[in-house]
Amino acid sequence: MTHRNLMQALLLLAFGIFAGIGSAQEIKLELNKLEPQPETNACRAYLVFDNSAGPAIEALQLDLILFDQAGVIARRLAVDTAPLRASKTTVKLFDIPDLACTDIRRVLINEVLECRDADGAHADCIERLTLSTRAETQLVK
Repeated sequence: MTHRNLMQALLLLAFGIFAGIGSAQEIKLELNKLEPQPETNACRAYLVFDNSAGPAIEALQLDLILFDQAGVIARRLAVDTAPLRASKTTVKLFDIPDLACTDIRRVLINEVLECRDADGAHADCIERLTLSTRAETQLVK
C-alpha cells in the first residue's frame, strides 16, 4: 500500500468514526404536567418526547424514582414509553397509583432499562435524553 493510499484509508476510517459519534441523536423529554385522578386514587404524568432529530425508537423503558416533598424515595417505577416515531413529537402518559401529585417533588430518571431502534440495542440512551419540565416537579437524571 502506498503512502497516499494509507492516508486515504486513515481519513476514511476517521470520517466513519466521527460520523458514528454524531449518529446518537438527542431525545428531548419534558415532564409536562402531573394531574390528580381522584376516581382511581392516582397521579397521571404527562411526558412529551421530541424525537425530531432521531430515528424511530422501538423500545424505551425508563427506571423512575419518585421523591416526596422531604426528599425521601416514595416510589420506584419502570415505565415503557415506546414506540417513538422518527421526526415526531409524542405525548405519553402513565398513572402512578396511590400517590398524590402534590406529594411528588422530584422525578429521577435513574436508568434507561431498554433502548432499541432499527439498528439494535443502545447503551447510551440516558446520555441522549435532554430533560425539561413545565410542572412544579423537578425532572432530573
